[in-house]
Amino acid sequence: MIFEGQIGHVTEKYPKLHKVITSVGKVILKGELEIVDDCGKFWETFEVEIHPDDKYPLKFPQVFEVGGKIPRIADWHIYEDTESCCVAIAPEESIACKQGISLVKFIDDFVLPYFFNQAYRRVEGYYKNGEYSHGIQGIFEFYDETFKTGGNVSEVIHLMRKIASTHIKPGRTHECFCGSGNKFRQCHRGAFNKLFDLDRRLIQVHADLISRNIN
Repeated sequence: MIFEGQIGHVTEKYPKLHKVITSVGKVILKGELEIVDDCGKFWETFEVEIHPDDKYPLKFPQVFEVGGKIPRIADWHIYEDTESCCVAIAPEESIACKQGISLVKFIDDFVLPYFFNQAYRRVEGYYKNGEYSHGIQGIFEFYDETFKTGGNVSEVIHLMRKIASTHIKPGRTHECFCGSGNKFRQCHRGAFNKLFDLDRRLIQVHADLISRNIN
């Protein structure tokens, strides 16, 4: 099991996390995460559990805050059905897991920033590093930010569907896939490169969801 095999690397770096076997024989990580910022300031300690997903490492593990410090509501980026933490939106997860993600990288790049944001909000009342909205609105915000479309829903959907149907990266001097007539290098090359690792079917699914749910 890949998840279990990587636990040793995690506990070396995060000694307050340890391997636990649940009553149903499931191997998880459990313990404390201390949140310290880049300046060395201590903010908070969270009690957490990290559970493997069946598709790991091509899908994130589930993370649970089990100390009762975070409200179990969407506004605090907690899935209300499972009470797991929403550490990233779907496109970010898909990009990060394209080639498989390690447990240490997952904790470093997603879990710790999530809990730092939560600790900061508990003290200051808002998220230090900003946030995407929960659910489909957050997915729209991700693509809108990537395309720099300024909240134009129809333009976001148009560009998403164009990328979803473009399977070969255009040359630098070719016309951009968006249909503007501009050269690719001067138009949407940055956005294309950012989304290149995303499954085209996922982009299409997200475009359909945005089309149905966001005006």
